[in-house]
Amino acid sequence: MPFALRYHYRFPVFSLVKYERGNGTGYGSVINLSSLGWRISGSLPLESGDVCALRIRLPTKQWVSVAEGRVRWVHGGECGIETVVIDNTSQARLNDYIQARLKAL
Repeated sequence: MPFALRYHYRFPVFSLVKYERGNGTGYGSVINLSSLGWRISGSLPLESGDVCALRIRLPTKQWVSVAEGRVRWVHGGECGIETVVIDNTSQARLNDYIQARLKAL
């Protein structure tokens, strides 16, 4: 995997995720997250370029819904998904979680 310069801090987590691509549904876990994307591992194989919807349970027990995410890379059983479309409530929950994690650093 080529080196990529990142501008957003990634937070390690272990959160549940349900994701859908076409007619398929997968379940797995979020390994890390940032304000722009997710690293997940799950039961439904994805390919680079796939578009999927995600529903993630944050460690705060709040749910975040991503209406559209794009798979940017796949390596083994893990993949990186860029958030493309997210509703305002979910974005606010994600931002609050990230801000709390930043304050704890």
